[in-house]
Amino acid sequence: MNFYWLWMRRVLFSSKNIFQWGSLFSLFSLILSVASLTVALLVFNSVSSSLENILIDKQGHLRIQAKENLSKKKLLEDMEIYEEFFSDKALFLSFEGLVLHGRRFKGVLFEGIQDEKLKSLSFLKNRILEGDLESPGPFLVVGSNLAEELKLSAGSSTEVIVSQAKDSIFSRKQARFKVGAVADFGRHEFNSSFVLMPLSSVPVLGFDQISGASLWLKHKDQIHTLKQDMEKTLEEFYVVQSWKDMDRAFFAVVESDKKIIFFVLLILIISAGFNVSSSLFVQVFRRTKDISILKTIGAKRKVIRNLFLLNGLILGFFGTAIGILLGLLMCHVLVFIQNKWHFIPAKVYQVHEIVWDWQSSDLLLVFIASLIIVILSSLLPAARAYKMNIKMGLSYE
Repeated sequence: MNFYWLWMRRVLFSSKNIFQWGSLFSLFSLILSVASLTVALLVFNSVSSSLENILIDKQGHLRIQAKENLSKKKLLEDMEIYEEFFSDKALFLSFEGLVLHGRRFKGVLFEGIQDEKLKSLSFLKNRILEGDLESPGPFLVVGSNLAEELKLSAGSSTEVIVSQAKDSIFSRKQARFKVGAVADFGRHEFNSSFVLMPLSSVPVLGFDQISGASLWLKHKDQIHTLKQDMEKTLEEFYVVQSWKDMDRAFFAVVESDKKIIFFVLLILIISAGFNVSSSLFVQVFRRTKDISILKTIGAKRKVIRNLFLLNGLILGFFGTAIGILLGLLMCHVLVFIQNKWHFIPAKVYQVHEIVWDWQSSDLLLVFIASLIIVILSSLLPAARAYKMNIKMGLSYE
């Protein structure tokens, strides 16, 4: 006799069992707990992926920077042997200085980029809030936060002050620039203290060399191998960094926070597991007659135990699956709200807008962990049914 089929047909899936308040409450608590954990992990993934995209768009998969500023010709000659791996490259010059507007000023990081590359950078596409990149003469592209802080707008003029050291003598250079565009660079730090300019505008500040090159690779999976090879070959004159090296501390914090949140929210699922256990205990006492009858017609004790484990497994499977689907839906809504109203503070997580990103490994981890917790929660009720005496069970009826 198939005791499992009989149990599912007449007991497990009966309307009296499914619509009991205890079963519904344990199911809903499991769904909400799993959904909460799913949303948390997806948000961390999305924030991390958003910052990754911003860094790659702005600085390339790899960035090679000279230990001392050098000529454009020298850099191009040194990189020539790796040319086949690049889909694109952009030479740049980085230096620090002051932006002065009226009585307001702020220290920022300037970066001059090849004129033709500045206009074609995907990093700037759809990020210009005001103005354009076609301004004649020396111009700047400033971040939105910096523009707000210094009261700058497209078309306004501002002073740039830099200092240079030559033969142990420091000299100051000052020049007036036009603000060609105000942009949202996608990251709070960039918007607050970062200024772009075409490389042709840099000589007015007394610079005539370059710092290095941003490199975009044809195949992303070659980053680690190519970086190691370039470090061995060019280590005497250059520092080679991948996009992750440029902000390793932030990614380390995100990864550790993600692990902490996972274990904290896992407590919610453990709590939901106790609810499942309680509802199964109630079923054990309500089904004493059914359990005794099954034992009378030949069901062994381990069959009775497995029936309640099956009960918990089915409840855990549907609760976990629905919870993950609900979490995916909630995360879609959260991403939409964040990109429209920016309720996640950019000062903390650095990004104003986040892109939707999910990893199957995370969802699988949530599914397996939740299912294990529910199965473990079913062991005690199953053991209680396993040990129930036939005479005692029938005497209650």
